[in-house]
Amino acid sequence: MSETLRSSGKVSLAVALSRVLGLFRVSILSRLVGAGALADAFSVAFRIPNLLRDLLAEGALSSAFVPTFTAALKQDGEDAARHLANLALGGLLLLTGALTGLGILFAEQVVRAITAGWSIEKIALTARLTRIMMPILALVSLGAVWMGILNAQRRFVVPAIAPALFNVVSILVGVALLVLDVGGERALLVWSVGTLCAGIAQALSQLPTLWRMGYRPWPALRGFRAHAGVRRIVRLMLPAVVGVAAVQLNVFVNTRFAASLGDGPVAQLEYAFRIFFLPIGMFGVALATVTTTTVSEEAARGDRAGLIARARESVSAVWLLTAASAVGLAVLAEPVVALLYEGGRFTPEDTRAVAFVLQAYMAGLVPYSMVKVVAPAFYSIDRPRVPLLASVSAVAVNIVFNALTYRTLGAPGLALGTSIGALVNVVILRLAFRRVVGVMAGEGRARQLVWLIAACVALAASVGALRLAFAAALERLQGVISAPAWLWVALDASALTLEVAAGFVVYTALLRAAGFPGAAQLWRLPVALARRVRRRRAPPASTNML
Repeated sequence: MSETLRSSGKVSLAVALSRVLGLFRVSILSRLVGAGALADAFSVAFRIPNLLRDLLAEGALSSAFVPTFTAALKQDGEDAARHLANLALGGLLLLTGALTGLGILFAEQVVRAITAGWSIEKIALTARLTRIMMPILALVSLGAVWMGILNAQRRFVVPAIAPALFNVVSILVGVALLVLDVGGERALLVWSVGTLCAGIAQALSQLPTLWRMGYRPWPALRGFRAHAGVRRIVRLMLPAVVGVAAVQLNVFVNTRFAASLGDGPVAQLEYAFRIFFLPIGMFGVALATVTTTTVSEEAARGDRAGLIARARESVSAVWLLTAASAVGLAVLAEPVVALLYEGGRFTPEDTRAVAFVLQAYMAGLVPYSMVKVVAPAFYSIDRPRVPLLASVSAVAVNIVFNALTYRTLGAPGLALGTSIGALVNVVILRLAFRRVVGVMAGEGRARQLVWLIAACVALAASVGALRLAFAAALERLQGVISAPAWLWVALDASALTLEVAAGFVVYTALLRAAGFPGAAQLWRLPVALARRVRRRRAPPASTNML
C-alpha cells in the first residue's frame, strides 16, 4: 500500500499542478464567455477532438500499449521495444490523421448530430471552432505513445507534467484577451487558435526526456500488420475504445440531451466536469498510471497473487483519497464554483446552476476512479472483453436514465446519470475480477468500510459547520465594511482553505486511529512536504575555510 501511494503521490503532485492550471484556464474562459450560448459552442467544439483523443489515444492506447511495451522490454530488449513504439506511432498517426481530416471536412454534420435544437448561427460557430481545434487529436496522440514509453519504464512525473504546458499556453492567451477586453465570437476564435498551439506544446514536451533515454521517435509502418506486438495492441485496443472510456461516452450522450434544453446546460456540465476531474486527475488517474505499470509487470512474470495484491492496494488508495474529495466537494460545491468561475460574464445564477451539477457528479467520483484502477488488470491478462461488457452496460444505463429524466431533472440529472453509469461499471468489474482473477478483498474490509463511512460523515459535519460560520461572519463584515471585491474573494478563498485543512485533519485522524491502510502515510504527507520545501529553500552549507 505504501509503495503504491508513494509512486502515485509523485504523479499526483504533477497532475495536481496541471489540474489546478486547467481550472484556472477554464476560470478565464468562464469570465470571457459566461455560461450561455457562446460557452455551449466552445464546449461542444472542444469536446469533439477530445472525445476521440480520450477514446483512441489516452484511454485505449495506454491500456493496450503499456502492457505490450512492458512485455517486449522484458522479453525482447530495448531495441525491439523501441521498434514496437515506432510502429505504434506510425499506425496511430495514420488513424488520427485520417480522423482529423474527416472531422475538419464534416465538422458541421458532426455538430448537427450532437446538438439537437440549436440555431443555424450557433451550429456554424461550433463547426468553425471544431475545424480549428481538430488537429489536437493527432498532436496529443503522439504524446500518448511517448507517455506510454515513459510510464512503462517508471518515468511517471514527466508525462504527468506535460498537460501543464497545454494549460500554461492557454492561460497566456486568455489573460491577453482579458487585458485587451476582447469578448464574444472573436475571443472564442483566438482562444481556439491558442488551444491548438497549446496542444503542440504538450506533444513536444516529452521529447527531451525520451531523447536522453536514447529513444529516437520515427513513425514506421513497414512490417506493421505482421508484428506480433502490434497485433496484440490492436486486439486489446479495439474493445478498450469502449471499455476504458465509459465516462467519455456518457459525456457525449449527455451533450445530446443537454443541447436540447436550451442555452446553458452544455456549459454547466462542462464547467462542473472540470472541477469533478480535478480529484480524478490527482488521485484516480495517478493511481491508474501506476497500477497499469505494476499489474503489467506482475502479469508479465505470471504472478497472479502479486497482481491481486497490487490491485488491492490501488483500490484501497482510491477509497482513501477519493471518498474524502467527493464528500468535501459536495458540501462546498457552491463556494468552490463561485471562487473559480464567478465574475465577468459568469453570474451568481450560473454559479448555483453549476454547483447543483457538480454535486450530482460527486456521486460518481469514487466509482469512476475505481474503474480507472481495476480495468487495467484485465488488459494485463489479455481479457479486454470484461471492461467492454462493463462499459457497454454503464452506457446503456446512462442513456436510459437520461432519456427518462432529462426533461424533469435538467443538467443535474444528466450528471447523476453519468454517476450511476460509473457505479454499474465498477460493480461489473469487481464481480468479474473475483471470478477471473481472484478475491481482492482481504481481512477486515468490513471494519475498514465502517470507519471510512464514519470519517466521511465527520468530514461533512466539520466542513459544513465551518462553512456556515465563515459565511455568516463574511456577511456581517460586508454589512459594516466597504471593501473592494478582490478582498472579499481573498477572504472567501482563505476560509475555503481553512475548511479543507480542517476536513483533512478530521478525516485522516479518524482513519489513522482506525488503522486504515495508507492513512498514517497520508497523515504525515503535509509534514513531509513542508520539510522537503524547507530543505530546498535552505542555503547550502559554506565550504569557505578562510
